[in-house]
Amino acid sequence: MTVGNKFTMAPHTSQELREKMVLWHEEQGREPSEIANLAGCSLRAVYSVLQLHREFGQVTNPYAQPRGGARVFNMGDMNYLSSLIDANPVIYLDEIQDSLAQTRNVDVSISTISHALQSLAVTNKQVSTTALERNELLRAVWQAEHGDIPMEYCVWLDEASVDDHTNQRAQGWAAVGRACVRRAAFIRGQRFSVLPALSIDGIIALDIFEGSVNKERFTQFLRQDLVSLFAGCYILIPFDSF
Repeated sequence: MTVGNKFTMAPHTSQELREKMVLWHEEQGREPSEIANLAGCSLRAVYSVLQLHREFGQVTNPYAQPRGGARVFNMGDMNYLSSLIDANPVIYLDEIQDSLAQTRNVDVSISTISHALQSLAVTNKQVSTTALERNELLRAVWQAEHGDIPMEYCVWLDEASVDDHTNQRAQGWAAVGRACVRRAAFIRGQRFSVLPALSIDGIIALDIFEGSVNKERFTQFLRQDLVSLFAGCYILIPFDSF
């Protein structure tokens, strides 16, 4: 391409490749069409390189202006931004803005931060919460010790509950600038719980009752409904209990 009657090269053509074009032409006597095939570029790009070398003695235009504006974030800023997200995935953009100003002395707009996050392939999405009390070391030890147990030997236990709030939807639609309001009962009503035991063959034990699950009720379910089915068998505690 040309800028002000001066030739510039496409950004994908490296400095080393341009110098090879000159070498192929002047020392090896190759034709521009052959050089274009070797370099994987257009014939026009080869002519531009050769003309730049004739006029300026180099393969780039010393008078060409750099394209685009100066980068607001340098590599250190981008690494810091990535570290902020890793340390606190639920951080707000204005909090990132304050942290950049205080720690990196970088004063940028929220839209600039948003564009920088996009360049890092970071998107906003629903939060998936894990228990703070979970011990990853114990989980790894459990998996290492019992990971070879066939799945037909395993039984999975869990508890679930339902009340009048279960069917209430948490998201809705409203006009811009207006809150989404829906009249609904604040009283939970009757609460029912279910304790199922599942194997690869399906549900093998089940207890449905009114109220919430507590330690005594769970222990009773294990002893009366489940253990009796596996008399003389070795029962493992699920690693989710850690």
